[in-house]
Amino acid sequence: GRFRARTVAKGFSQIPGNDFQENHAPVVNDTTFHLVLALKILFNLDAGQFDIETAFLYGDLEEELWMQLPAGYSEYLLKTHGQRVCETTHCVKLYKALYGLVQAARQWWKKFKEVMLSINYIPSPVDPCLFLKQNKSSGNRAFVIIYVDDGGIFSSKENIEELIKALGKDFKVKYLGKLEHFVGCHIIENVNKDTIWIHQPKLIKHLKAEFGHMIQTDRVYPTPASPKTMCMRPQEGDPLITPEEQTVFRSGVGMLLYLVKHSRPDIANAVRELSKVADGATPGHWKAMVRLIKYVIDTEDYGLKIKPKKQEGMFYLEGISDSEYAGDKDTRISVYGYILYFCGAPISWKSKSGKSVTLSSTEAEYFAMSEVAKEVIFAKQLIESMGITIQMPIVIRVDNVGAIYIGNNYTTSQRTKHIDIRAHFVREFIEDGIIKVIFIRSED
Repeated sequence: GRFRARTVAKGFSQIPGNDFQENHAPVVNDTTFHLVLALKILFNLDAGQFDIETAFLYGDLEEELWMQLPAGYSEYLLKTHGQRVCETTHCVKLYKALYGLVQAARQWWKKFKEVMLSINYIPSPVDPCLFLKQNKSSGNRAFVIIYVDDGGIFSSKENIEELIKALGKDFKVKYLGKLEHFVGCHIIENVNKDTIWIHQPKLIKHLKAEFGHMIQTDRVYPTPASPKTMCMRPQEGDPLITPEEQTVFRSGVGMLLYLVKHSRPDIANAVRELSKVADGATPGHWKAMVRLIKYVIDTEDYGLKIKPKKQEGMFYLEGISDSEYAGDKDTRISVYGYILYFCGAPISWKSKSGKSVTLSSTEAEYFAMSEVAKEVIFAKQLIESMGITIQMPIVIRVDNVGAIYIGNNYTTSQRTKHIDIRAHFVREFIEDGIIKVIFIRSED
């Protein structure tokens, strides 16, 4: 029975460099989101969530912008103020951001950052959407994460109430209570407060509604995809699905990617394969997508388990990387994969195709090692920016002795002298005692 309307500017007509300079607005990193959930358990913190209503309207504009009068505004002025204006010849000057403006999201983030600084919450230099406050004398900590206009705060009940009250002076804040839903995730904490499960039931329900009618079998698949359908690229002359089906295909892959992002690392490799053909899928790729959706629906109770534990009383990071060699039969490019744990809780993962062909399985494993090393350094900097010291060196587990040897030793043999210099930065961190690479059996 209630309707609401908002004035929306025609941002598509804005000219870069004249009507706006920058338009990027950061959101909280996935690794940060998983990390603060692990820290909630380790520090026994309370977690609350809040929403800023009409967030984009708070941003202060830095450029001079003029806007045509909205339709019907002249009648409103005549009725309320007795003034006559012509909608075609009159316009209004904007002092605040408005929905539709290219820079609206960026100006909102800058405004939120300004307010957080005024109440002594410092943005992390690693993730600008993580705000920190720590009382060193009492050891009282507070972590705030922001995703556009949705926020989560991890601290004591007193600090949570204090923050909501402080934000209410500048914004219209809606406190939503205990953190249970954030960025489309359902967050469940057990009674003992030592385990958190992350699920995405709404997204899976949406998958059911959109694609459930396409599933023609009752068969329960034990894996997300068949090895036979992996690395399938359209060959010349292969029939493609229709443009309408292509739109549906991209929609399905997009939803699956969002599942991978937050709670389902088990389907990461299968979704990456489907993403490669988002611009030209065949009936075979369509069948693989439907099979993957069937697997997701059958395992809808699966989620990400976050149960961190300190090791010998210390916070620690651990990475595991792996690679398959020249698996793509068309390009002979290898696929790398890794997962990063914080105190035993998974906080980051990826399945990624290489950018170039590798000439041996050792080289492929070494490139995979470099990928997880980059994520390790990011996570280390992020954790240290939160005032937390982690155990050094950080262990990376690899199932290839040759890759470990290249990382630990300078060599210019015929098999290794061509390896791109970007991978050799791993050696620097090994020498500095930041990373330690340890062998792990493939079965483990």
